[in-house]
Amino acid sequence: MEKLKALVATLTTVLIFISAVEILAPDKKMKKYISFVLGLILISAILNPIVEFITNGENSILQGIENYETVFSKNENKINTDGATSFESTRDSEDARKKAFISNFNKNCDSMLKNKFDNMTFKSEVDCDVDFNNVKINVKNLKIGIKDKNVRRIEKVEIGKEKKDTLRDEYKDVISYAASEFDISEDKIEVYMLEE
Repeated sequence: MEKLKALVATLTTVLIFISAVEILAPDKKMKKYISFVLGLILISAILNPIVEFITNGENSILQGIENYETVFSKNENKINTDGATSFESTRDSEDARKKAFISNFNKNCDSMLKNKFDNMTFKSEVDCDVDFNNVKINVKNLKIGIKDKNVRRIEKVEIGKEKKDTLRDEYKDVISYAASEFDISEDKIEVYMLEE
């Protein structure tokens, strides 16, 4: 990085110098020769870092590789000494991965449903088993909270009669869309109304 900064500074200085000399050059006969000499100076300023990199670049690259190897070996030794805690840390990392996966699944489900049904708001909660080794997911239950932005009709209340599951029938298209998108059974999907 320092070599790059030095190259930029050198080129800037040379270009300013060349511009100043060309402005102050006396006549046209002399200007040809001055431009030629200034061009040679510019070429040498450009080629100098390239030649330096070719001659010393191999050493700096090898030194960088050795530095990375020492850091890697230190970290490898640290991992080997922490063998007892590594099992617990892998379990913790798998739990964290599962939580992150479920959170992302819920967000993706909400956004997919929102894109399809833009007059509704959704909140999804999935209960699933995730196998990261075989890349498989087993959805046990998917709860979808729905808040409809449309004005709902007031339902007739009859005392003494049981209310059948009209919510499931009302949002059947949401359930079938979610079932087809996530390749799960419609029986595993529950819908409920979100509170305002």
